[in-house]
Amino acid sequence: MKYFLIYNPTARQGRSMKEFRRIISILRNRGVSFECAQTTRKNEAIDLAKLATKDKFDVVVPIGGDGTICEVITGLLSQQKETMPIMGVIHIGTSPDFNRYHQIPIKVDEAIEVLLNGKTRKIDIGKVMHTTLDRKEGTVSYFGGSVNIGLGPSIASRSNRRYRKYLGDFLGTLSSTLVSLANFNPINLKLKVDGRSLDFENIINLTVGKDPYLASGMRVPMEMAQDNGNLYLLSIRGRYKLPVIANLWRLYLGNILDYSGAKLLQCREVEVMGKENEKLEFDGDVRGYLPAKIEVVPRSLEVLVK
Repeated sequence: MKYFLIYNPTARQGRSMKEFRRIISILRNRGVSFECAQTTRKNEAIDLAKLATKDKFDVVVPIGGDGTICEVITGLLSQQKETMPIMGVIHIGTSPDFNRYHQIPIKVDEAIEVLLNGKTRKIDIGKVMHTTLDRKEGTVSYFGGSVNIGLGPSIASRSNRRYRKYLGDFLGTLSSTLVSLANFNPINLKLKVDGRSLDFENIINLTVGKDPYLASGMRVPMEMAQDNGNLYLLSIRGRYKLPVIANLWRLYLGNILDYSGAKLLQCREVEVMGKENEKLEFDGDVRGYLPAKIEVVPRSLEVLVK
């Protein structure tokens, strides 16, 4: 097996280099055949994953956080080839939501063992057509976790800029959520869910996802098999902020559906229309604007798991 490692040196606010060096040392000591590359800019992992596919590597391994994993997934699936590399994951970022969902160990030694001796599983991946941050329309991206519209992009921006760096993963994300909510006004969205037109008013956040784990400990209360061909749609509404704040704990410790402003359903395809400056966040990073078309691509990626 020939491995291609894609390392994000900004993972964990740039504090992951020591772990990366240890990973390289372990692989060399075990006689593993591999090449590696470090990203130097946003979205470079997409291009590197494409090159790894063309060069016929057996396994492509993102080493970083969920954002790096997302870019590698996009690079692999955008090739649209009958055969593509398997994806392994060594998570050294924050919020290991992808690993939790797919039972991939978070500890480096255990993750390397899965990389070398794990079993493979075909999983569903999300696909989103959207406008990029530089206003390129009709761009197709892929994600392993979820797409957020509304409060989500603001939380991601604050968390990634400074909050997690100084407060850690959980407290940083929670603080970002509270500050973002205090400065956020509900939005109105028009949706088409599996062909059915719906109006969503006073939306605080809309999540369309595959992975029920999100944002450093939050969990969507729905059992979601990794290969069932479905997505979930979670909407949190609220004209007034205090009831939303009072029920925020349910995303961490309870059932958010006990809050009357929360609705959850399963679907396969969602089109979202809103203001052109309404941002999209998926897998931890702000990546574009509405409108967006989000769908599931069943069993489209093979990953190494425990």
